[in-house]
Amino acid sequence: MLLNAIALYATAILLGTMLFFSFAMTPVIFAKLEPEQAARTVRALFPVYYLVIILCGAVGALTLALDQQPVPSSLLAVVAGFALLTRQFVIPRLDALRDAKTAGDAVAVRQFKRLHGLSMAVNLAQIVAVLVVLSTFVH
Repeated sequence: MLLNAIALYATAILLGTMLFFSFAMTPVIFAKLEPEQAARTVRALFPVYYLVIILCGAVGALTLALDQQPVPSSLLAVVAGFALLTRQFVIPRLDALRDAKTAGDAVAVRQFKRLHGLSMAVNLAQIVAVLVVLSTFVH
């Protein structure tokens, strides 16, 4: 019972964070700030955002695994794993491409758009996965 409660809280916090950052905070930042200032602000928030995903995903995955729920546990482990990869590799690459793009590199513009689109698709897939996990708590 306790493991299930911890997993539920971790999953709910995870979903709330992802939805708030993706669909409330980021759009407001870009609507209210100048584009360059908005980009710097979101860039500064990304490490924290992905750390929350990693930690909540890992806690949820571990507690669900201990509670013998392999499918939702695996889904949260994948979400946490992709967040770790994004935080450690994709975000630094996006930052470098943004800097090159700002400096006028036309190739960087295309690469940035492609990688940014891919990262947004992965984020959306992670949200869907977390929703699926959260639905397993409804009895």
